[in-house]
Amino acid sequence: LTDGTEKPLGEWNSMHIECVKNSIKVWLNGVLVNYGYNATAQKGQIALQSEGAEVEFKEVMVTPIKTLSK
Repeated sequence: LTDGTEKPLGEWNSMHIECVKNSIKVWLNGVLVNYGYNATAQKGQIALQSEGAEVEFKEVMVTPIKTLSK
């Protein structure tokens, strides 16, 4: 939904992801960057991945929620 939301190389980005039933919202550095709904999967495994570059993750937290943020 946006461009230029990522921080410069060498700085940490913050990502907040919410999934409830067949909907998902993703915020990058406090900016809503993706919203999907009517997904075919409503539950499953969580995977963290990188596309073509080294990536590091820190402070990964999984917390149950009942509704998506507005």
